[in-house]
Amino acid sequence: MPAMAQNEGGGVLPQDNKPFVVIIDPGHGGVDPGAKGSYSTEAQVALGIGLKLGRLLSEIPNVKVYYTRTTDALPGGGTNIKAALRWRADFANRMGGNIFISIHCNSTSPIPHREFIGYHTEYIRVHHRRVKRRVPRYRHYTTPNIQEGTEVYVWGVSKDDDKNLALRENAPLLNDPEYKSLFDSSSAVLNTIFWNTVQREYTKQSITLASDVENQFAKIGRVDRQVKQRQVGIWVLHATAMPSILIETGFINNPAEETYLNNNQEQIATCIYDAFVNYLAGVKGETTTQVLAGSANPPVIQPVNDNYSYKIQLLVSANKYPVNDPKFSKLEGKVVREKDRVNDSTQYRYLLGNFKTGEDASQRLEMIKLMGYKDAFVVTFRNGKRIDQ
Repeated sequence: MPAMAQNEGGGVLPQDNKPFVVIIDPGHGGVDPGAKGSYSTEAQVALGIGLKLGRLLSEIPNVKVYYTRTTDALPGGGTNIKAALRWRADFANRMGGNIFISIHCNSTSPIPHREFIGYHTEYIRVHHRRVKRRVPRYRHYTTPNIQEGTEVYVWGVSKDDDKNLALRENAPLLNDPEYKSLFDSSSAVLNTIFWNTVQREYTKQSITLASDVENQFAKIGRVDRQVKQRQVGIWVLHATAMPSILIETGFINNPAEETYLNNNQEQIATCIYDAFVNYLAGVKGETTTQVLAGSANPPVIQPVNDNYSYKIQLLVSANKYPVNDPKFSKLEGKVVREKDRVNDSTQYRYLLGNFKTGEDASQRLEMIKLMGYKDAFVVTFRNGKRIDQ
């Protein structure tokens, strides 16, 4: 069996010096808000952290970032939560991801209590006689279940068969003729050995990254709840053909944690970024300085200029389509129509989104083009007025 495409640190690398693809998956979205705090939702927090993480990772040379969503909508543009889960995994596999990072918030249910408060008398009939009996009475109530800290999940052992299937169907290894010839071998035993080896390697890589994410959180004083395997409920982890982790960034139902999750998203994103840089250095067999091309410090998230906003122009047409036309039904976000006069004729521009940075718009544009809008491009607005045509 040939050696895996990796350096000493382990990890399947893209072929032909192609970019290392990171899939960032902000959990929930749209009709699925996830866990709820007193003033924010898991979907909102996960999206904020995910976008900030993506901006950081995009600064690393030869790293390409894709998001499963960039707005408060379910991935895939629908309203079916289960279908959106499938879309996340399918999208990650279609983009040829080398690592999958899903971002979530934790929550706990209230603790139920039962308190004895005395007896009351009731009468029942026994053999046609009226009998009195004492019945205990209880008060039922709940108290908050306040937890804190972070935890990171990898797929459960019971899901190995599903992960193996995802690898066989989608793994980037199949782009390499050497691996493809091995997979196509007539030896079923050899195939099984090979894919089990790949699966074990991906498990090791996932645990390596997950452990360092927890380590980075612990460095800034967060409570380390450790790396875990959960056997149910994390379908995206075992349906993605790549190393994959799910990060629970904190307990949104804990008021102190909710405040932290909303006010310290850059810090959370930087912890994940630091762990990823270490991971990528290990995969490549390089130092972190080499990975960052000589930059000893992570890039700084640039402040947003509120005077500017960005939209994606989907198409220009003489036809006046309704903004809810079926041709726009798969898009996440609101489509708007602008009327324009060109050479004494009327044309309509159809635009999507309202992004705070050009980078966010450009990231979304790549997904839009993959959905068939080949001529789409980013347009810039200043103080609400379009400044490019």
